[in-house]
Amino acid sequence: MIINGKSRKERGQALAETAVISVVAILMIFGTFSLIVIHRARTLAVSAAYACAQFLSQAPNPEQAAQQAYDIADRTINADWSGLVNVQFRVEVSAPAGPGAPGNCIVHYNAPFLYKGMFGIPDEWSAESFYSRSEVWKADWDK
Repeated sequence: MIINGKSRKERGQALAETAVISVVAILMIFGTFSLIVIHRARTLAVSAAYACAQFLSQAPNPEQAAQQAYDIADRTINADWSGLVNVQFRVEVSAPAGPGAPGNCIVHYNAPFLYKGMFGIPDEWSAESFYSRSEVWKADWDK
């Protein structure tokens, strides 16, 4: 049967194609939104690692500096404004070996991505790190 120059078969096929394209479009939109979470997680990891490195370079006592640096990184990650509920973070702080020696802050993060399995993306942790060296004159304060 032909209605308005098109058969029923053609109209049914057009509806099926529209439905498939709509589903694909919705999946792409939600995939794009999950990339926002990954970007925010990386930005937060960079901020926490940088803050950690700054505190690590400021205290004259290496052990105290490491504890303060870890605390500030933890407070940066767990701030009320972060809004990253499903993202996991781990902080590692390596205290300076001595006055004026470098220290290291590493913030590991794992953000959820909707299509990791579909695209073969491994579920791995990413990391951001900063090295920090205390200034020698500040490191001599405890002497």
